[in-house]
Amino acid sequence: MGATTSPESSILDDLDTRIARAIQLSPRASFREIADVLGVAEQTIARRYRRLRRDGLLRVTMATDPRALGNSTWVVRVRCRPEGADGIAGALAARDDVSWVSIYEAGWEIVFNLRAADPHGGMELLTRTLPKAAPVLDVRPAAVLHTFVGGAPTDWEGWHDALTQTEADALGRTRIPRAPGRAPSSTTTIDRTDRAILDVLTRDGRTSYTDLARAVGSTPGKVTRRVEQLVWSGIAYFDVDLATAALGRDAIAIWLTVHPRHLAATGEALAAHPAVPFAVAVTGAANITASVMVHDTDELYSFVTDVLGTLDGITSYELLPLLSRVKNAGSLVSGDRLAPPRVSASQSSPKRRSASSRSAL
Repeated sequence: MGATTSPESSILDDLDTRIARAIQLSPRASFREIADVLGVAEQTIARRYRRLRRDGLLRVTMATDPRALGNSTWVVRVRCRPEGADGIAGALAARDDVSWVSIYEAGWEIVFNLRAADPHGGMELLTRTLPKAAPVLDVRPAAVLHTFVGGAPTDWEGWHDALTQTEADALGRTRIPRAPGRAPSSTTTIDRTDRAILDVLTRDGRTSYTDLARAVGSTPGKVTRRVEQLVWSGIAYFDVDLATAALGRDAIAIWLTVHPRHLAATGEALAAHPAVPFAVAVTGAANITASVMVHDTDELYSFVTDVLGTLDGITSYELLPLLSRVKNAGSLVSGDRLAPPRVSASQSSPKRRSASSRSAL
């Protein structure tokens, strides 16, 4: 983050922002549905969305809830020499079990999210592979205990006023529903067709049901019902990746040490703030980590004094300014844009998969 300010606005104009907000509220809403709500021609909506996606500013993806598949989730801090940060972060980003990677503090710290389906694989990375890497000075893994906010396309509410409440409500009615109050079960299993569907929708969450059916060898009706069931049951959800260039804000990582009695209230207060898209309770000395999106250091100072300063039970805090994103909710990042989706492991050749398996991490 700059010493005083970051860019005051993104490169999106008002209509781009309205379309992006509509996609946040209903990631698979058709262009016609969005056009009807916004009062704009369907062709204009389609053209604008395709440009946003092509330019790496916005992408709809599908992700699984790690709890539904019995995966353990970690937020890992890696202290390293700045000259080695890019290499370590790039190797981490190439792993399928790492969903996001960011570099903070002028390159002195990497923070990443690890979803370990196989506990032994995760431990191998955390206890053997990373500590042996030459640039790495220290590895501090924190297991996620509870998610206050994170895992929904509307978690970042910076554009909450881009649409009227009437428009937002209309788009909400087009969203694929999820069972209210239903927590995913760790005993859930998914079959080969489910995995094939997830593989396609991870790369483009707006793939039509016709194209999806063709890709997985099924029918549009069957894949429609299966996608709706995956969302309804809480196994999977649609997310919207937004590039830094689209946001016009800086990301700051926050690590808080909170008295256990105030842990839930602090996390819920952070989750309710429109500038906080991510907040979880974790193991370790710092027991809450969160991300806050701000325009400049003045806004960050106000957040610390007017938000954190009013919460009971916080005994210490740490702020980490973002240097660069390397992977964002599954999408690789190039500069301030989302990179084109990778070819999936199931579609890559044996030679390519072998080369990938020889990655540094």
